Amino acid sequence: MDLLATLRIALRALKVNKLRSVLTMLGIIIGVGAVITMIAVGGGAQARVEEQIKSLGSNLMIIVPGSTTSGGVRLGGSSAQTLTEDDAWAITREVREVQASAPSSRGSGQIVAGNNNWSTVIQGVTPEYLEVRDWPIVSGRGFEP
Repeated sequence: MDLLATLRIALRALKVNKLRSVLTMLGIIIGVGAVITMIAVGGGAQARVEEQIKSLGSNLMIIVPGSTTSGGVRLGGSSAQTLTEDDAWAITREVREVQASAPSSRGSGQIVAGNNNWSTVIQGVTPEYLEVRDWPIVSGRGFEP
């Protein structure tokens, strides 16, 4: 059977089974569109995660007081339970490799506004926090001491 005869048979089958042909094409179009959409969404999500990781910076160190345990093994050697704002400024002053510090305090609490009530994490920061974390202010103005 030659190519021309095969092409005629295929076209005849498409004419006879129009609904089947349309539904098959629709399925293929939807499938290809879904694959393209998922690849685009996955690429966008990956780019966003990479951007967030880069925003942490290779030169950022977070110091937390106290020690932690994992599997019964103590991981930290510090007996300090708190660090003060003065400690953060002293680190910046005394350690020449440290260019800036931004102390913060974190706790949990309830926020009430009218009839609405939320349990949430509350974080207090100094004006330097946004600069150290490299979080630009999109609109408005920054904190003032």
